[in-house]
Amino acid sequence: MKLKRFEALTLQGALESVKAELGPDAVIVSTRRVNKGGGLFGLLSQPVVEVTAAVDRQTKKKQTETTILERIARSHEAADPTPVEVSSQVDAVSETPRGDSFHDQLRMATMLDPFTEQLTAVREELKRLREERNDPESVVRPLRQELEGLRIIVGEALGDRMRKQVDALPGNLTSDYEALVSQGVQPQLAHELLRSVVETLGTAGIKDRVIVEEMLQERIEQAISTSGSFLPTNGLQKIVMLVGPTGVGKTTTVAKLASLATQVERPRKTVLITLDTYRIAAVEQLRVFAKILKLPLEVAMSPRDLCSCIARHPEAELILIDTAGRSPRDRTGQEELKVIAEQQLKIETHLVLAAPTTESVLHDVIQQYRSIPIHRLLFTKLDEITHYGKLFNLLHYTGLPLSYVSMGQRVPEDLELASSRRVVELLKANSGNSMDLTQLSGASI
Repeated sequence: MKLKRFEALTLQGALESVKAELGPDAVIVSTRRVNKGGGLFGLLSQPVVEVTAAVDRQTKKKQTETTILERIARSHEAADPTPVEVSSQVDAVSETPRGDSFHDQLRMATMLDPFTEQLTAVREELKRLREERNDPESVVRPLRQELEGLRIIVGEALGDRMRKQVDALPGNLTSDYEALVSQGVQPQLAHELLRSVVETLGTAGIKDRVIVEEMLQERIEQAISTSGSFLPTNGLQKIVMLVGPTGVGKTTTVAKLASLATQVERPRKTVLITLDTYRIAAVEQLRVFAKILKLPLEVAMSPRDLCSCIARHPEAELILIDTAGRSPRDRTGQEELKVIAEQQLKIETHLVLAAPTTESVLHDVIQQYRSIPIHRLLFTKLDEITHYGKLFNLLHYTGLPLSYVSMGQRVPEDLELASSRRVVELLKANSGNSMDLTQLSGASI
């Protein structure tokens, strides 16, 4: 190792010279203050800092420490504007000066006290960063706390808004507002419904509870739309395709619809087609239903194959298509469904949604699937929820008609043709108590 000495009026100047000539990998061997100059008895001499340094590429530990220190220093420039100097000074402090007297070393230690404090702070920062790297939760925890704070702020803001909306309504309508909101109806939407009732009935009219309830029911029914029966009525072949995320009950719903179509007063000639070739169980499940109902079943492997399957059944009045469960963000799956929908087949697409899913996720799924496009909504698993306001919100804000609702596994009993009146009855169900959905059984298709 070839040593080289550097002199400067200050320690900082000497270290800058070391870095400029030897690079950031230089190792500080020793540092001392000496007097340079002449004159009688050295009276004209000037004190300078002498740094002895060399490059030793084998000291990997020091290189690593220097690199880390520099990275931390760059991210905290305001606190430590000279990261390289600190890293170099770490080496200076770590090395024992050679050839100096005890008093020289004592003076040097005193001079380096401020830098020792900086070194301690840097080491503490390194320790904290290592702990965070080994414990991801320490990084996530502050984010959770921030989100919780935002949630509280938003909740308080919404609470204030709700109180203002309640205060703006006549006193005898407050209970109606609270009932709708407790069922999950968006506060703004609940307020709009009741404000419409007030505007229609006037101050005198809203004093009659019977009239108020009838008008509110009418406004709720007008806020959404339903599609009516899926059965073909004009003698032309009708194709209905069910799409939606995995696990919402598409295959069972196809079986229910097929069963209904064959049990009406004038049974429709029905054909089942499945595109769900990803799950063997799905094909087998539908095959069992088809065998029980004595209906033909086709398995399509592609959009072109689907067209061939349909072409083989020109006599069919109703063709029901089951599809594989797709994530709303599965672009490939979405494109496949779009290709199918774009075929000149006049397919009526129903998006099947599970009622227990959170409202925000349901809204996201609808937006992702609308590009297919979607013609109807169909809600399943209503027996698993006790608050139905979110279904009303989605129907109102999306403008899509509701076709059917399902509330169990029985085929076909647990499937009902949707109606605006039924939605009203669901919203009138007591909060926290599941409505008696068994009364839906046997409803008209």
